[in-house]
Amino acid sequence: MEAEKGSRQEKRMDISEGMSVEDLTRQFSGAGYAGKRMAEAVEIYKKMIDDPNCIKFVSAAGALIAGGMRNVFVKLIRSGAVDAMLLTGAILTHDLIEAGGVKHFQGSNKVDDIELNKKDVFRMYDVFLDKKGFAVLEDRIQEILPKFPQEEMSPRKFLSELGKYIDDENSIIKACYDMNVPIFCSSITDSMLGFQVWMYSQRNELKINSQLDIGDFFDFSWKDGKTFGMLILGGGVPKHFVPGMMQASGNSLDYIIQITMDRPEHGGVSGMQIIEAKSWGKVSHRGLVCDMRCDVTLAFPILVANVLDYLKNKGQEAKK
Repeated sequence: MEAEKGSRQEKRMDISEGMSVEDLTRQFSGAGYAGKRMAEAVEIYKKMIDDPNCIKFVSAAGALIAGGMRNVFVKLIRSGAVDAMLLTGAILTHDLIEAGGVKHFQGSNKVDDIELNKKDVFRMYDVFLDKKGFAVLEDRIQEILPKFPQEEMSPRKFLSELGKYIDDENSIIKACYDMNVPIFCSSITDSMLGFQVWMYSQRNELKINSQLDIGDFFDFSWKDGKTFGMLILGGGVPKHFVPGMMQASGNSLDYIIQITMDRPEHGGVSGMQIIEAKSWGKVSHRGLVCDMRCDVTLAFPILVANVLDYLKNKGQEAKK
């Protein structure tokens, strides 16, 4: 926009020894491409925090727990800087596996996958997980489910109930339960967690009805005077759910940040240029938009580190 108006920005990124994450991110404003978007994303998230009426959503898809992002999610949730999460069943499954004591581990992407199969090791590019993690998950879930109300539940209600029985403070599900942050997961059936619930439901009344998440979402968000912000990590169902519900309810997002490596040219929702949502009315005409093409495991920790510093500084200012 500045170039169209005839003005020029000649700031250049610079670095210095011992600089903080906040200082580094501020310098990104003098870069181009993903660096520039990083600086924009931080400023938009700050505006979401400073807007007292903003309901802040975070959606995530992909193998992000395997990718080491679990603690980053938990720090963001426990900071109070997010009001609702939208996650895939796979993210929740891997969170529960780690809560059960089986951890993902790093290695090389140049391995013999047939040999890994013989050793009961699963691979996600250069991250690995022992097959026993799913056995631990099954034992724990089947032990917990009889303690639930034996009724039909939305994924949100089910996951809130599940949070009561997780002891690991570094669990995303536990952190959301502690902070009263709802988790919406309309794709829960596409996961081993969903499969475990289905197995249990064959002889019991407990069932998950994904459609009930729509009513729960409206009960949570459909309030007068609210604005809406969203951070999208990856794509898939979690990316689409909130903008879709905005359109259905006659609302729109006022702030939106997308971090993805997918491409827009093939028309899929995961790579869609997020500004397109303005044509659908899912993002307001004046909505602040940042579309960053970057690996989530690079950009998300930098964003969260900035958010934590910003909240710390705001707290210190409030005490003066």
